[in-house]
Amino acid sequence: MDENIPTINMVVYLIANALEPKEGRRKHHYYMGGHGYTYDVKEEGKKKLAKDVATSTGYYTGNKQKPNTVVVVQDIVNLIVPNASSLIDSLMKGFLEVLKVANERGQKNLWIVTPHKELELISRMQEPAWKVVSGQDVKVGKHVLTPEEIKTGIELCEQLEILRNNKERKLFFDLPGSAEGGLGNRLAHKQMEIAEISSVWGHEQKPDISVMSRKEYENPETDFNKIVSASRWYFETGQYEKFYDLFNGYRVYSFGKVEPDKNYYGKITPDVTYSKLYTLTPIKLLDKMYEFTAKKIANPDGYLSAGTLNNLTSKDVARMLDSIPAVKEDNNLVSPVTKGNGKPVLIELISPVLMSYRIREFLDTMDIVLESFLKKDEKNVFGDTKFYNITDLIYVKEVNGKGVTKLKLHPDFNQLKTTFKVPVEHRNAVKPVPITLSVGYDIPERNAFNSVEDPDVEVWVAVDSRNAQGMRFCTLVKTNDFIYVHTSAGANLRVLSEAELGRNS
Repeated sequence: MDENIPTINMVVYLIANALEPKEGRRKHHYYMGGHGYTYDVKEEGKKKLAKDVATSTGYYTGNKQKPNTVVVVQDIVNLIVPNASSLIDSLMKGFLEVLKVANERGQKNLWIVTPHKELELISRMQEPAWKVVSGQDVKVGKHVLTPEEIKTGIELCEQLEILRNNKERKLFFDLPGSAEGGLGNRLAHKQMEIAEISSVWGHEQKPDISVMSRKEYENPETDFNKIVSASRWYFETGQYEKFYDLFNGYRVYSFGKVEPDKNYYGKITPDVTYSKLYTLTPIKLLDKMYEFTAKKIANPDGYLSAGTLNNLTSKDVARMLDSIPAVKEDNNLVSPVTKGNGKPVLIELISPVLMSYRIREFLDTMDIVLESFLKKDEKNVFGDTKFYNITDLIYVKEVNGKGVTKLKLHPDFNQLKTTFKVPVEHRNAVKPVPITLSVGYDIPERNAFNSVEDPDVEVWVAVDSRNAQGMRFCTLVKTNDFIYVHTSAGANLRVLSEAELGRNS
């Protein structure tokens, strides 16, 4: 095959829709969604032909009349066209974006699966048809184009000419394929849903098209630090600059866990925890969501916001982080993508404000813990707080034949391990006092510890014994890049027994 002949083909599914006006919504909304993939015609797919396997004519749906050659997907294409002026406008803008990508990347054949026969009509319109003659309308079907739509049409014509000037390149329309269902149509519909929400709730008018590797699409990575054992991320947009302030040279992110399936904020229940991550490496995911929240949700009263971490760290948010990661719904930000019975909440304002006072109080005490840890003396003491190194209970460090230290979890720290017993001291105790550290409550979860790769990691227990008859404790995980402070909200108090105080007769 001639090296100058392109070998990359593209398959794209395109679906547009219009939302009629109704009570509370005064205008039509027009939008489009698209999904597709590229493949190299020289690379033969090794998968067996089965439902939803990528082929040269789209994801296989069982239609044996098509040339269903199995292919290897290289890149994934996603498209949204929000806030178009008409259905034709959304079609033309989406088609234009696809043509631009195909032409810029020098791709060979373009196979478009769509229910919109207008696209095929548009593709056949020659340049003179787009030129406005005085007193004459330009139409696509029965739709009379506006001057802006004509401008888009002229751009379309130019891109189509680029494609047709290379005789090795072809454009195909598959209208019946849009009625076959299958993975491609579902994913295009998902993009259309995102475009709909962006049109109803947002003001963005520019189409957004992305091309990413299949690996990046199927397993998008976020830079969220997995040492965090929490279900909520807490932040405040009312004091914008404070979010970026450094504390002892670290960026600071605050977290917590509420009782499962309940929205108790600030109420102490057995499952509640608080934690803070002090890191030298900012978390782009959280920074971008913070900026997005500050822009989208007014917060003049300085309410605390809570992000749902399970939803924020999902693949859908990761894929759309730089485009439309969320949409506004009342005082919440929700995912544009429906899951189950609705759209997952990503960010919510904690209201009433009284619910957040206890959270702020707990989080502020963690700054004191960090200060104490950084200022501890050679005996690991600062003031009334003593720090106990329990790294050897959590990790085993081994040096291999190349002199490289390898880190792994202690073999005793298995899936069934739920607690650790640590003997500590109290100034009024006549003997060592054992405290119980519950995994996931007083210390991070096992998987969180397992995410750490730094062989210099240290795990500490901080014990504050200023109270004459008891002590409070929390844990710290220290690496060369971060310090993570974690504590239970209510179970971190250890009251000394009469025997431990030496009062038994």
